[in-house]
Formats: sequence, C-alpha cells, structure tokens
Amino acid sequence: MKRFLFFLSLIAGVHLAAAPVDRYGQAAEVDWPEKVSDDSELRNDLERETKELAGVKRESGRFDRYGGVRSGRTLRATGFFRVEKVEGRWWLVTPEGNLFYLQGVDGVPYNEHGYFTQVNRPDGSRRDLFTEGVPDPGQFPAAWSKDKKCVSFLTANIRRKYGPDYHKRWMDLTTGRLLAWGFNSIGKWNNPFVVKEMPFLWDQGLLIRDPYDPDFERSAEKQIKTMCAGLKNNPFLIGYQLANESGWNRHSVDVRLKDVSGKSHAKRALLEQLAAATGGKPGKFFGLPEESIDRLMLKKLDFRKVPSRELDAFILKSSQRYHSTLRQLIRLYDPNHLFLGASHCSKQDIRWIEGAAEFVDIVPLHLYDMNNAWILNFVLPVLKRLDKPYAQLEFSFTTTLRGFRPFGDRKSIVASHRDRGRAFQYSTERMAAEPLCVGTAYFLMYDQPLTSRGHDNEAFNFGLIDVTDRPYREMIASVKEANARLFGIHAGKLAPVRPEPLLLVEKNYREIMPFSQHGFHGYDMTNPQLHFNQSDRLHLYFPGGYRHDLSGKFLPLATVDANRPNGFRKLEFQVFLWKQANPGRPEKWFQLEESPDNTVFTPVKAKFKLLADGPFRKYAFSPVSLAADTRYVRISFAQHNPEQPWISSLSGVSVERR
Repeated sequence: MKRFLFFLSLIAGVHLAAAPVDRYGQAAEVDWPEKVSDDSELRNDLERETKELAGVKRESGRFDRYGGVRSGRTLRATGFFRVEKVEGRWWLVTPEGNLFYLQGVDGVPYNEHGYFTQVNRPDGSRRDLFTEGVPDPGQFPAAWSKDKKCVSFLTANIRRKYGPDYHKRWMDLTTGRLLAWGFNSIGKWNNPFVVKEMPFLWDQGLLIRDPYDPDFERSAEKQIKTMCAGLKNNPFLIGYQLANESGWNRHSVDVRLKDVSGKSHAKRALLEQLAAATGGKPGKFFGLPEESIDRLMLKKLDFRKVPSRELDAFILKSSQRYHSTLRQLIRLYDPNHLFLGASHCSKQDIRWIEGAAEFVDIVPLHLYDMNNAWILNFVLPVLKRLDKPYAQLEFSFTTTLRGFRPFGDRKSIVASHRDRGRAFQYSTERMAAEPLCVGTAYFLMYDQPLTSRGHDNEAFNFGLIDVTDRPYREMIASVKEANARLFGIHAGKLAPVRPEPLLLVEKNYREIMPFSQHGFHGYDMTNPQLHFNQSDRLHLYFPGGYRHDLSGKFLPLATVDANRPNGFRKLEFQVFLWKQANPGRPEKWFQLEESPDNTVFTPVKAKFKLLADGPFRKYAFSPVSLAADTRYVRISFAQHNPEQPWISSLSGVSVERR
C-alpha cells in the first residue's frame, strides 16, 4: 500500500499541480549538471556544436538527394516518393528510384504549437508557475501565440541562443543535427514549416466526423483541394496523413445508437444494415421488431444487443467509406504523392484499421510501448494477410527526471536518458526487422513544456532535445547507433539487438486501475488543467471493444491506507465533473467505501463541497464519519459513458493520519 500511495502522490495527489519553471522553462525546484543558468551558456553551446557539426552533409556517394541509399539497385524513378515490394520486403522509393527506409522525427519546428504553454487561467489571472516570469513579448515576439494566450520558452531560448538571425541559424544547425544523428526525414507535426532538403510527411486534421453525412465529401474536398495546392509538386513530400487517432471502435457505435436527435447519419446507416440482415425488421435485435427506422432514430438503443458480426461489418464498412472517399479526393488533386489516411492507435477497433488498409498506401500506426505488443500481436497479422506496408509514426521513451511526471500507462518509462536511447534502439530495430514496416518516426524533437502544452494537458519528457535546445547526449549515442543499422536490418543483412532485461519501466509505476489508466486526455475541453492548473488526474479508461454494461455500477479507482484502525484524522478527495455532460449531482458519479481489512468494503455516507464552478465543477469529497475499526477508504467511480471517461476524474487527495 505504501507503494500505491507514493504512486498516487505522483500522479493524482495534491502535489500534482504542474511543475514551476524558471525563466528558461526548466524545472525551478530541481537541479542537474546540465541545467542552464545564464544566456552565455546557450551561446557557448552554439559555438561548440557548430564546430562539431561542421562539414556534416549527406554523402552523395552513398545517398541520393532525398536520402535514398545508392545500393547498386535503381528502381523506377517517378520524380516523387512511392512504395514498392522488393524481394519480399516493402520499401519506400525516392524520386530518383533508390530504396529508402523512413527514419524520422516528429515535431521538428521549434514553434510547433505543441511547444507553447498556456499563460493565464480561464478567468484571466496569471498561472502561478512562472517563478521568474515569462518571456517578454517585446523582446521575444515569436515566442507568443497570435492571441497572446500561449508562450513558448523554447522559442525564446532559440532566440537567446542563435541571435537576431535565429531562424536561419537554427535551420542550418538542425539540418546538421538530423543528418549527424542518422535521421533522413521529418515525421508528423511539422507545421508551420519543414526543414529544407529533408523528406517529410504532411499531417492535416480534417474536420470530419461522420462519413455517412451527405456533406462529408463536399467538406473533405474543400479542405483537401486547399491542402494539395501548395504541396502537389514538392518532391520532398512523402505523403499525406489526414486525421489523428480518430478511428471508430464499438463505443463509437454505442454513442451513435444512443443518439435520439434523429439526425445521426451513421445511426441511420447502421439501422439500414440491420434491416437488410433481418428481412426488413431493423428493430429486431432491440426487441422492437415492428418499429420503423424513422421511429428507431428517436430511441436510445443498446449496442450490446447487436450481434458482433453486424458491429464488425459496420465498423469495417464505415472505415472503407471514409478512406475510399479521401483517397479519391487526394488522387484528384494530387496524383503524385502517397496517401496514408488517418493514423491509428490501440483504442481503435481492428476492423477500422483493416478497412483503411485497402485504400491507403501505408498504414500509419502510433504506439507507446517498448515491446510494440499491439502492433506485432494484433495489427500485423491483419496487414500480413492484406500484404500492406505500415510505418510507426509515433513512439517515445520518457523518464521522470528533471521535474517531469510519468507518462501514460508506463510502458515507455525508463530510468535514465541513456536508457531512453537503448529503448529507442531496441524498438526501432525490432520494427525494421519486419518486412512490412517502411519506417519509424520518433515523438518528439523537443520536450513538451513542463507547464503543459497549450491546447491540452500533455507535459512529458519526449524530446531528443530539452527546452534550452540542449540535446540529451546520452540518449543520442544509441539513437545514432540504431539509425546507422536500420537500413541493413530492414534489408535482412543485420539482426536487431536483443532486449536487455534491465531495460524496463521503473518499478515504482504499475497498473492500479481495474482496466487501465491515463494521466491525460488529448482534448482541450476535457482538461481541468486549463481551468484549475491541475496538471494530471486519474480517470477510468476503457479499451476499444469493451462491451460490459457499467451504467450505475461503481468501479474502484484508488484506496488510501491509514496504516492502522481509526487512523484518519482528515481525509478529503478533490474530484472534477465535466459540466457540458450535464452530469447532475456528484453522488451519481463518486462513492466512498470503508474497510478494516482491505477485503470487505461498505459504503460510507459522504459530503460534497463545491470548490469552483466553470467548464468543470470541482468538489471536495469526504466521509461524514468513519467506523472505529476503519483502516482503508476506497473511492469508486460510476462511468455512465465509456466514450467520455474524462467526465469524472480524481485530481487530488489530502490525508492526515493520527
């Protein structure tokens, strides 16, 4: 239990407000040998690294202009990137006809929006995290967003380091860094600019939700036409990715079947499918065999009553409809470049990914897991059957050093920056050994802000480089070694490194939830952090395909140990409810139980105190009284909508023991 309480204090306790930072954006309350304390150190860094990288350029004898390997085998040159299967292995092929294995980095531009952090709270008051203030907007105008709501310490540090002509000097050094470290391309998240003379992917978040909407194709065409106009003739562009981790799962179907507005085009499409499967009785599976589609459109329907074969078929068909339409539009406005469709993660149903694979040139995958279990065990069998290449365009390895908090479900946390490099090598070499894999892109170039990125709650040690533009050199050593080997491994000439038993997640972090837990969620409106400066919290998370009825049932989230009976002097939980979901009274969502032995729990009468009201309501939640023999108190959540697990969350625990 002590271990659990330590864990809770790290990611859900009262100490979880985002880390205070100094004027460089570094953790103010932590020291380390490479911590910057003066601008002169940045300028000295530049002088030293410029000398190190002097003369670094792509070797024309080994590589073509685009980084393709001159191996003596020249394939058909089309002037643009394409994919081809050669001797049983899939490859990218450069515009000049040479084999290319993508070795990329995501988020390379220093002013990518993910490197900006929110300055004020929603009420306009300054967040109390900036111990030495924020970069002056007069001295560092580029460090501020256009609306002046977000600031980038990274951009300010770039200006301090590189001087007045900082953009060009940064661009030159960054090109040298990428080449010296063995990267040959730019992955995702590279707006508003890309590094010169470096192949890149273009990601564009299309504003599309329902592929059955009659306006779907018109809306998509407008966005794609504009996007392609400035890119279709660029030979360094590898291809387009048009959405991020937005694919459907069974919960997506559940939400649509519960829609009673009568306006859900996807719900109507599913009901028409069910009508065809039941001889014209779309309500048969719901116990309403005589109801028409129009009447069923106004009823809340239970997706669990639909046979799995029908759900699977609908998700597959929906993905095919979505991706086939986008492919046709891309081919219409840019026949030159590859189409990657939408990126996929483990929350999505495998049928959605299967439906996409038929229409894309490369299947883009995201996974933050050192062992790549989801890709290798679930996705790869499907792609092998379809003989479709893929690329892992997001993966990363983090630490909890320098003030950073633990990331995600801890399948990618390691103990040191050296181990981050070793993890990079193990993961990328394992992927390169797969004949269907055409490359990987590491997330990210730079660390996220400790005070969290501006549009959501992410604040993690993802970077190859820190906020002061200092590379993690211990990590880079293994990154360089891996990148030098990936082409040979994919060609079948080298074997990937064997995993080291000690290259594992830190032992302090373990699964404590009934299903899993996420420390953040990627949508601005769902993050209490932006409203209350709570940088993390716990909430229930339901993997794609979870089908059990949880309505009205309380699920244990966390247990607090008093160390002895009658040991609590004070116990208070801070919880959030998302106001937009019309959650009603907090008693509907949260429950406390007590136990003398951590085995048998009984409900406790509890009281709620509203602490703040806004997009989220923040409550203090505590027991009215506890039995004399109570040693353990457990908090449970009721999850009424697995599609929106962020509705209820735990942000902090205050404990005083006797």
